[in-house]
Amino acid sequence: MALVGIARSLEPLIREHAPALEEGRIPPPLVAALYDAGVFKALLPREVGGLEAEPVEWLAMVEEFARLNSSVGWLAFIQSGVGLTFLDPARFERFRERGGGRLILAMSLGRVGGTAVRADGGYRVSGRWPFASGSPFATWLGGMSLVCDSGGAPVMDAAGQPQRLLAIWPADQARLIDTWDGLGLRGTGSGDFEVSDLFVPDDQVNPGFYGPPAYDRALFRIKEMPEVGHGAHALGIASAAMEAFVAAVNTKPVPGSARHMAMGHMQAHQIAFARADAQVRAARALLHETVRAAFADAGVSQELSLDLRVRLREANIFAVRSAREAVGMIFEMAGSSAVYRGRPIERAFRDINTAAAHTNYVETAYTAIGSYYLTKDREGGPQIAGGPFF
Repeated sequence: MALVGIARSLEPLIREHAPALEEGRIPPPLVAALYDAGVFKALLPREVGGLEAEPVEWLAMVEEFARLNSSVGWLAFIQSGVGLTFLDPARFERFRERGGGRLILAMSLGRVGGTAVRADGGYRVSGRWPFASGSPFATWLGGMSLVCDSGGAPVMDAAGQPQRLLAIWPADQARLIDTWDGLGLRGTGSGDFEVSDLFVPDDQVNPGFYGPPAYDRALFRIKEMPEVGHGAHALGIASAAMEAFVAAVNTKPVPGSARHMAMGHMQAHQIAFARADAQVRAARALLHETVRAAFADAGVSQELSLDLRVRLREANIFAVRSAREAVGMIFEMAGSSAVYRGRPIERAFRDINTAAAHTNYVETAYTAIGSYYLTKDREGGPQIAGGPFF
């Protein structure tokens, strides 16, 4: 079955549990179905039972899940195996057994929320991490920490930058804090977790997170691969909003509703819908084209070129922002019929604005992209604004 078929096969179950997801609950039968279908193992290597998905097929699956339900789509890309490819098969199996037969990792990577002090055989980690999507059902948790000496001072790496690491630990060793009450993506369980002076053995530590994977193949050389799922997810939300608008236009108007009778028949609506459709199609085409190019390059190179890394980020930002703009146009055209909580367009509006609130997708995120293109041929190489992104 093609990966997108996995999403479609789970549509009835997703529809059944949609109300619970909007209430902030992630039903165990849905988690089990996603796990058993391989969704949470899509970007894991075959050696550990992963799907080792072809990248564009994976993007299509994420987009389809997001079209069906934004929260499920979010979990489908966030927990596709990100952060686990540093584990060799023996360690992976041991960690899976420790998780009760499932290895599902929830991480918080947007913030360095903890400190890690070197200890004999590992690190002592303390901290609190927010936005840990999927943490209510995860069997392992992980977060970025700043490596510090015993006095609390940051340890510098060879480049003179503060050293960071990703440490992971069994979920039952942390305290979950139910902070998630977001505008949208309400069924993602994106709350906080914390640990205090937890000993984490060396074999549970991935120095820098972006260290070399244990599996030297194209998919695992694309360090930006998980992130481009954001773009596919956003496009799925936009597609759902557009479908809902088409359905509303073709539903018999409520007697006396001038707005409904005019919906979709006004020239302004027809122009705006065409623009939204073109933006979503263009963004999808650019995202897929760029990911294909990166996958081909990764097949022959140990490290992705800077040019392709920039292009991946550009395509991802464009997809998220294009989707957000498209949903905004749909919401405006739908008028008062879209403001009632729980209606498809209202839900899409909340979800896309929550997803696009990430700092990587604000307008200024283009700064690094533009500065690269403007200076890449300059003597001395490109001068990239916001260079840490690359």
